[in-house]
Amino acid sequence: MMKTKTGMTLAILPLAVMLTACGGGGGGSSSATLGGFTSFTAAARNSAISLSGMSQEASYTYNTSTSKVASLGPISSGDNATASITYDSSGNTTTAQYTSANGTSLNFSRANGDIFGYLRINNNIDVAISADGTKYILAANPHGFQWDYQTFGTWVTGAGTGSGQVGFSSMGATTSSANIPTTGAATYSGYTGGRYSAANGDDYFTSSSLTANANFANRTLAVTSSNTQVTRDLLSASSNSNLNFTGSLAYNSNSNQFTGTINTTGNQSGTLTGQFYGPTAQEIGGLFTIDPAGLERYGGAFGAKR
Repeated sequence: MMKTKTGMTLAILPLAVMLTACGGGGGGSSSATLGGFTSFTAAARNSAISLSGMSQEASYTYNTSTSKVASLGPISSGDNATASITYDSSGNTTTAQYTSANGTSLNFSRANGDIFGYLRINNNIDVAISADGTKYILAANPHGFQWDYQTFGTWVTGAGTGSGQVGFSSMGATTSSANIPTTGAATYSGYTGGRYSAANGDDYFTSSSLTANANFANRTLAVTSSNTQVTRDLLSASSNSNLNFTGSLAYNSNSNQFTGTINTTGNQSGTLTGQFYGPTAQEIGGLFTIDPAGLERYGGAFGAKR
């Protein structure tokens, strides 16, 4: 389990209906200490996994009577987000703790009556919901997506109360800059998860496919997201091709972090920041934000492997 998605909010009540309450989302689980995590397959069960990575978040207010976003605060970003998850001997999540780079903290425990499970419409997405329904996390399950070195997620605090924080994270075992290939090319394929707030305040969960073509000699990546789907209720989805984006990214020789501008089909621009994961850059992950003006905002996280 980890965390998932972006810059707005959602009433939590419908989410519980979409949830299958069972353990820690599919597959073998985890053990490591912060800074010592190497891979999900190398991690042991019945222990805790600690991860670090990047996050971004924003405050929001929400009109609960009209189910619309009322305001969005500025986006804060950082590279020192942390997470710790404990699994039992059967691989079920028993506790999950997350702290964003900005200091927002979420704690979940079965012993406190919090709910762990996965979405019925996509059992590769793990979910934790606080007993009072005001906090939740959705996370890409690395086992389900067959990732070994990274995962991404989104969270919300204050669900149903009218205000809180919403954000995204990308975490895992980063690649040393010295171990990123310096010749050749690679294609990374994966997915995004995010949130979109329309200009009228309607808010949506989003997902899309993502491809990144890396040129290691030039230290560049060309990224494309496609087949963007949006949903308000997590029961049915529709296409929104205006949110598909392309971008050109670059990184320095002494860094494993790449960044650049992305542009949507709907003629909006934003930024994407990511990093290489794994011993020799087998995977990538990161965050993106498109923030035109007013209530309209599209943001999220992504993960991909070659």
